[in-house]
Amino acid sequence: MREIVEKAISKGAEFCDIRTVETESTLLEFKDGKLQTVNSGLDRGGGLRTISKGAWGFSSFTDTSRESLEKALNASLATSIQLADKVSPKVVLAKVDPSSKEFKWTPEKDPIPVPIETKLEMIRDMHDSAKEVEGVHSVTTAYGDIRDTVRIVNSEGTDLRSEVTRTFGRVQVTARKGSDVVSFADACGATGGMEIFDLRDPIAMSKSAGESAVRILSARRPPSGTMPLVADPDLAGVFAHEAVGHASEGDWVVAGNSCLEGIMGEKIGNDMVTIIDDPGLDGGYGSFPFDSEGVIGKKKFLVDHGVLSEYILNRETAHLLKMEPNGGARAASYNVLPIVRMSNTYIQEGDYSFEEVLEGIGKGVYAKGTRGGQVSTARGTFQFNASEAFLIENGEITVPLKDVSFSGQTLEVLKSIDRVGNDFQLGRPGNCGKYQWVPVSDGGPHVRVKEVTIGGGS
Repeated sequence: MREIVEKAISKGAEFCDIRTVETESTLLEFKDGKLQTVNSGLDRGGGLRTISKGAWGFSSFTDTSRESLEKALNASLATSIQLADKVSPKVVLAKVDPSSKEFKWTPEKDPIPVPIETKLEMIRDMHDSAKEVEGVHSVTTAYGDIRDTVRIVNSEGTDLRSEVTRTFGRVQVTARKGSDVVSFADACGATGGMEIFDLRDPIAMSKSAGESAVRILSARRPPSGTMPLVADPDLAGVFAHEAVGHASEGDWVVAGNSCLEGIMGEKIGNDMVTIIDDPGLDGGYGSFPFDSEGVIGKKKFLVDHGVLSEYILNRETAHLLKMEPNGGARAASYNVLPIVRMSNTYIQEGDYSFEEVLEGIGKGVYAKGTRGGQVSTARGTFQFNASEAFLIENGEITVPLKDVSFSGQTLEVLKSIDRVGNDFQLGRPGNCGKYQWVPVSDGGPHVRVKEVTIGGGS
C-alpha cells in the first residue's frame, strides 16, 4: 500500500490514501416463534482516493493484490483528471500531522467465537419474555455482532490500523386491543462484546418493551398546546443528535444548509447546556479510534455552556471553514467515500435530580424515546414523536399518554432548557442514515424545556 500511494504522487497526484476494511459479522432475527434471518460472514475490500488538479478521484476494490491496487489507482487518477475542470472550489485538505499507530479494542467477552446456538438461545428467551406479557400480539428479536479491522495509509506518511467490535440486541413488540395496534421498540448495544448484556439484561429489556406497548394501548390522548416538556436520556440524546449534531456537520455548514452557519462563538443556549460529540466515549456504539480519513478521533464540544464552539469536520470542510480537523469523516463501507458524520452525541449531565427536574411543573409532559420525526437543519426546526409519554401534574408523573408529538425551533429550545439532570446515560444504539448508514449512539440526562408545542391530542 505504501508503494501505491507513493506511485500516485509520482504520477502527479497531490494526495492519495488507501483504506482497507475487513468486516466479520453475524445477524440473527427471530419473529413469532420462527427464525427469520441467519447471516454470518466475512467481507473484505478497500477504497483508494486521489486528489489531482484539485479534484477527487475514487475507486474501490475487493482484491488487495498489487495489480488490483494499481488498477484502482489508475481509475481514481482518471476520474480526478476528468473532473478537474468542473470542480469549484478546488479541493484542499487541512493539514494534519501524520500518524502511525495500531488500536486494538479487545472486548471482555469476545462474541465472535461464541456459538450461534448460544446467540439464538438469547433471542428466543428475549422473544418468550415479551410474548408472556398479556396483550402482546407479535414480537421480533435480533442479535448482531460486527468486527471491523481497518487500515489507512496515505501519501503524507500516515499508517493506522484498528480492530473494533460492536455487539447489540434489539426487540420490537406489537400489542393489540380490538382495532387499536401499538408498536414499541428497544435495543441495547455498545462498542464491546457480550459483556454489554451484563450491564443491561436483554431478557428484562424485552419484557419491559412488551409492558410499554400494552400500557400505551390504554393511554389517553395528550393535551395540546405550549407547555413544559421533560425528556428522558434517550430522547434528550435524540435531540442532541438530530437537531444540533446534524446542524453542526461541516458539509451542511459549508453548503449553507445549517441554522448554525455564521454564528460560531455566539451564545445559542442556556449556560447549563453542553453538547458533545465524542468518538472516544467508552462503550459508545459510535466509537472509533480514528476516522475514515486517518484523523485521530477528537472529543468535540459543539455547544459549550450555551456557546456554539465547534463543528464536526473532515479535512476538506476544515480547510474551507479555516478550522482544525477533528476526526469527523466516516464511511459506511470500503466502497463509498467518507463524508462528515457524528459518532456519540450527547448532552452533558448537570446538577439536578430527577425530582428537581419535575419540580414546579403544574401541567406538562414527560416524554421517553422517539419513534421518528423530522428535522430541518437549514430552518432549525424539528418535530419528534415520543415512543412513550406521561402527563406531569403538580410535579408528579401521573397517567400514560399516547401519540405524543412535539415541535419547536432548535435555537429557541436550547435557550428554553432550564434544568439538566445529573443522571446521564446513553440511549439506544443505532445507525444514522445520512446518505450512508453508520453506527452511532446518543444520550444525556433528563432535561427540562420550559416551552415546546405539544400535539397528538384529540
